[in-house]
Amino acid sequence: MSIAYSPDGHYIACGGIDGIVCIFDLATGKLLHTLEGHAMPIRSLTFSPDSQLLTTCSDDTSIKIYDVQHANLIGTLSGHGSFVLCVDFCPDNTHFATSSSDRKVKVWDAGMRRCVHTFSDHKDQVWGVAYNDNGSKLVSVSDDKDIIIYDCPI
Repeated sequence: MSIAYSPDGHYIACGGIDGIVCIFDLATGKLLHTLEGHAMPIRSLTFSPDSQLLTTCSDDTSIKIYDVQHANLIGTLSGHGSFVLCVDFCPDNTHFATSSSDRKVKVWDAGMRRCVHTFSDHKDQVWGVAYNDNGSKLVSVSDDKDIIIYDCPI
């Protein structure tokens, strides 16, 4: 259901309908890690800019943060009231954003593992969220047919 390249070019991560994440070594094509933790399909995943963390989101309403090198789950975050549909890491390597069927966009502090801001501007489920290349803007898109651009940092 989802796939991402690590920014350092070493890994590919795939998230499945079974809630399992597979991390592959790009040079060899071999499976390095199988990460369990989600109870439902993984909608989106993204590596941190330094390729050390992998953040996933799922229909189980949770967000999970994994240590890529050691394949450890380092945090499970909750706060959305429905399916979490998209996740994107900020280029500052300290924040990431999520969007959800609950019509909200949330910005999270990756180190503190907590939500630092919630945007509630959409009137329908929010399918996508993305930062620009310097992290000064965050954009979201929804079934309400609106694209909203937010100023960052929050």
